[in-house]
Amino acid sequence: MTPENPREHIAQLVAGKVSVPVADMPRIEYARLTGWHPATASRADGSQWMIAFTTEELASRFCDVHPEFGFYITVDTQWALQSMPDGHGIVFDLGSDSMFSWNAQGLAKYKKDVLGWE
Repeated sequence: MTPENPREHIAQLVAGKVSVPVADMPRIEYARLTGWHPATASRADGSQWMIAFTTEELASRFCDVHPEFGFYITVDTQWALQSMPDGHGIVFDLGSDSMFSWNAQGLAKYKKDVLGWE
């Protein structure tokens, strides 16, 4: 069930987990992510978006349709937000009735103002 209050909805998304389709296994060295290739998309306006899903079922459907992303990883949403490509927004549940997109500027503001990240 989606909360009525948009701020509560965002807080629940950020506190939860997401499944991110990836093209290959993330590279981790000394328990630190050094590289990964999450699914991304671009819009006609040139904006870039990382794709994430709030359920493994939706992520699996995406991978079925886009075989270049052979699998997905399920991670804490905050980890995904910290590890996503610079200058990207994020779109949750692409192609579903519950799709939610968060542009790069809004996401950067949230990371700084609410999460205290630089």
